[in-house]
Amino acid sequence: MHTDKATVRLHLYTSKKYVDGTSPIVLMHTINGKRVKRVLARCLEEDWDEVKCRVKKRVADSVRINNVLSKSLSSAEANVYDITIGTRRASEVFDRTDVLTLDDAFGLELIRLAKEFKSGYYDKILAIRKQIPDSNIPIEDIDNKWFDRFIRRMGSDSIGNSNNTIKKKIKLLRGVISRYSSKGVTREVKAVSIATTKTVKQKLSGVELGALEQLELEEGTILEATRDLFLMQVYLRGIRVGDVLQARSSQFKDGRFFYTADKTGREQSVKLIGSAVAIVYRWSARGHDRLFPFFTWKPAKGVSAFTNERNRIKHKENCTTAVNANLKILAVMAGIRKPLTSHIARHTFARMAIDKINNPMITMELLGHSSLAVHQAYLNDIRKDDVLDAAADDIFG
Repeated sequence: MHTDKATVRLHLYTSKKYVDGTSPIVLMHTINGKRVKRVLARCLEEDWDEVKCRVKKRVADSVRINNVLSKSLSSAEANVYDITIGTRRASEVFDRTDVLTLDDAFGLELIRLAKEFKSGYYDKILAIRKQIPDSNIPIEDIDNKWFDRFIRRMGSDSIGNSNNTIKKKIKLLRGVISRYSSKGVTREVKAVSIATTKTVKQKLSGVELGALEQLELEEGTILEATRDLFLMQVYLRGIRVGDVLQARSSQFKDGRFFYTADKTGREQSVKLIGSAVAIVYRWSARGHDRLFPFFTWKPAKGVSAFTNERNRIKHKENCTTAVNANLKILAVMAGIRKPLTSHIARHTFARMAIDKINNPMITMELLGHSSLAVHQAYLNDIRKDDVLDAAADDIFG
């Protein structure tokens, strides 16, 4: 009986260099003298262990990369064994060596995001990957019917995602398919949609903001810190909560707040109004590592820079959750009948800004929006909510 000859090996293909200096890590099949390469990951030449065929531990996300390499090599070796003993023909395996599953694509995407230090997207992809039971499907086979099943699963009682959350996950999945499928995003997949609900952009009125400012709270308590942090968000042009959480007293000088925006990476400088100066003075004297006593994360030794970045982001999210829980208590104390959260501070400033400044180019810069179209949609939502609120007041007034 005729049997085919096949071998497989894993190696760093140093003959090719990407613009960042890395080379592809290649799974190389040689079947009856013909070679087929499949790129699994990439790394710098000095980060590759030629003996163990692994990336070195100092590489960001080395554990995940090496898991992808091990899984792919193990599967390939099993195929080669079947070919060499004659239980399978080379053509059966050869035609499938370049088949990329959705799980493979997730693995490659996580490697890319780790390399580019995009920890927020990294954790979102990681979460979606855990929620998909059939991720071994070839990425080329994903169609609108697969997405229909995905939507039903995400909205099921066991997961319970809102339509708005499901829509965001669909967008992330389309991005993965676009990047790793040879077909790209087909017309039918592009047409997959789900009805969403427009969220109301809650904000405080002048009276409500004043009630919060005038609350008499015990000095140095978490409730006082939460109230003052919220007010600082409003006073600092609707700044995002993460930027205030991480602010140090030393960043407030010469009547301004100097910081690098966590979301955009842009260096910013904001003028301090008198009320903000008073808060900075009060909390600077209390000797916390940060201005407010919430954010306590510090880089850990012995872990990668990317792991530290992920831990920092997670700690920031936990701090935000704690702040929002305290804001619910403060809302009751101040007689505010709104689901008070840190993001309402941003909407509150936006409402104040468009009342005083009828120039979207200026308000766009004040709020740090990425484009005029995004900013205009944001303003339209706020104005629409105000019109509806006023109409409801007339009905029940």
